[in-house]
Amino acid sequence: QGDNPTAVVGGLYAIGECSCVSVHGANRLGTNSLLDLMVFGRSAGNHIIASEAHKRAHKPLPKDAAERSLARLAQLDASKTGDGSHVVADAIRTAMQTHCGVFRTDKLMSEGVQAIADIADQVDRIHLKDKSRVFNTARIEALEVDNLIEVAKATMVSAQARKESRGAHYHNDHTERDDQDWLKHTLWWREGSRLSYKPVQLKPLTVEPFKPKARTF
Repeated sequence: QGDNPTAVVGGLYAIGECSCVSVHGANRLGTNSLLDLMVFGRSAGNHIIASEAHKRAHKPLPKDAAERSLARLAQLDASKTGDGSHVVADAIRTAMQTHCGVFRTDKLMSEGVQAIADIADQVDRIHLKDKSRVFNTARIEALEVDNLIEVAKATMVSAQARKESRGAHYHNDHTERDDQDWLKHTLWWREGSRLSYKPVQLKPLTVEPFKPKARTF
C-alpha cells in the first residue's frame, strides 16, 4: 500500500504455498508446506474470529467489478479465431521448463522473459470453441490460463532480475548467495508488470533468530 511494502491489508489472508512466509528459508522441500498450513491456518482462523467479533467491515467492491468480470467472459464468447486454452497452457509449461528450470543462466532467463511475453499476447486471443453455458470446462480452463500467465511472468521476470543463487534459485552465472544486495523478498506488480522489493524479517517475536546460511547436505 503506497510506499509501504509491509503494509497489512485487512481481510486478506494467505496460507500455505501462496503465503511466502519463509519458514523454510528460500526453498521449500516437498510436503514441508504442511507446517505452514497448520500453524498459519490456525493463526488466520483465530484472527478471522477476532475480526468478526469486532465487526470489521470489508471495503466495498468497485462499482464496475461485475462488469469487468463479465467483459472477460464476453471476450471469450466473441472469439472467432486463435488457439485453444490447452495450446497456450502447454506453451507456458514448455517455456517455463526450458528457461526457468533447476539450472539457470542470464541468457536463458532473458530469452524466457521474451518467450513468456510473446505467449501473453496469445492469451488475449484464446479461442473458445465451446460456447455453452452449462458445465463448460473449456471456459474454466481459459480463465485459468489468465492466472497461469500472470504467475509465469512474475516468476520469470523475478528470477531473471535476481543476480545470485539462493535456495531453489541456482544461477550458473552467479553461483554465490549475495546477502548484501539480495537478502530481500521480490514483489510483482501486475499493473505495469514491474518489480519492487521488501526486507526479510529476521527478528522473530518469541524465538532466537536464525542467520541466513548456505544450503548444504
